[in-house]
Amino acid sequence: MAKFGVVLVSHSALIATGLKELVNEMNDGSVPVIDAGGADEGRIGTSAIKIMEAIESLSDCEHILIYADLGSSILSTETAFDFLDEELAAKCQIVDCPIVEGALAGVVQATMAETVEEVIQASEGARDAHKL
Repeated sequence: MAKFGVVLVSHSALIATGLKELVNEMNDGSVPVIDAGGADEGRIGTSAIKIMEAIESLSDCEHILIYADLGSSILSTETAFDFLDEELAAKCQIVDCPIVEGALAGVVQATMAETVEEVIQASEGARDAHKL
């Protein structure tokens, strides 16, 4: 059983898939990462059902961290939580950070962290990363 699992929620399936590829370059394989991007039939948007299924695929993890891109992806994620049983929903947390920098920092930290707080702190700290 993995300690931490990650779900990437984007309005674009391509962004979610690309971000998964990026973060897995820094992942030692100990953190399962699931992409849940796009709406049904390949449209731009989000799907609470896709997000719910991604979370359910990580049900063996102790903590499931969700990284989302825009406002309605948060709403879709919260709707997905409503579909989950209480025990699984209690393992889930939406991380408030920029999706690319935060997910990358979070996955790297999750490969060595002891606590979920350490992973969240690294993810949220990525907000202050300078690009120059």
